Amino acid sequence: MKGNLAPSVSLDFLDGYLFRLLQEIVADRGAEKSGFFDYYSSRLTDKIGGLMEYEERLARYLLANCTGHHIVHAGTGIGTLPCALACNGMTVTAIESLRPRVESARRIRAAIVDIWPEIDPRYNIITGVYPDALDSKQYSPDATLVFTNVASDWNVDQEMSIIQSMQGFGQAVLDLRLFGHVRNEEADRAELFNRIAATARLAERLPDVGVHVDAHFARFVFTH
Repeated sequence: MKGNLAPSVSLDFLDGYLFRLLQEIVADRGAEKSGFFDYYSSRLTDKIGGLMEYEERLARYLLANCTGHHIVHAGTGIGTLPCALACNGMTVTAIESLRPRVESARRIRAAIVDIWPEIDPRYNIITGVYPDALDSKQYSPDATLVFTNVASDWNVDQEMSIIQSMQGFGQAVLDLRLFGHVRNEEADRAELFNRIAATARLAERLPDVGVHVDAHFARFVFTH
């Protein structure tokens, strides 16, 4: 399997750079027109930074364990996680349905590419809803599907369709708490884990990715 491509950008540096970009965007367009709303605005008001702690931990996990994989990030928001991955050599397809967030993601991408033009061909943003917006060529045993914060109150059919779509990827990594709807109880997260695990060749919880933050990531492997 191919390794990740250069360049390599410190996540600490990128955190600060993204923070400044977010400040510029919200100053220019406001919290609503930028798609920031409370979720991204809190990174600025609480001085968290451009990357949330779980994003940094997840980025480090993916960079270390998914070498050479194409990452498909469904529900990417403004694309801070894809930036962290693309800036460190990974090929990423980011999917987002909310147009204000897509516009902000494209603005951030343009700023990143302006500094590191090598990133341009390997960071793609798609406007639409997963899985409908995804081209069939994106499905691959060498691709990893990622969900982070997609608590969207999916109905049963939507959730089943998305779980079934995972079979087209080598593996999927997702936050059990924020998948389809919020699951604050461990029993609910365990039920989801077991349901997806029944369709996978291998399944494991990733407690180190979510340590000290309210994230509950798991990995499901579908191909040999």
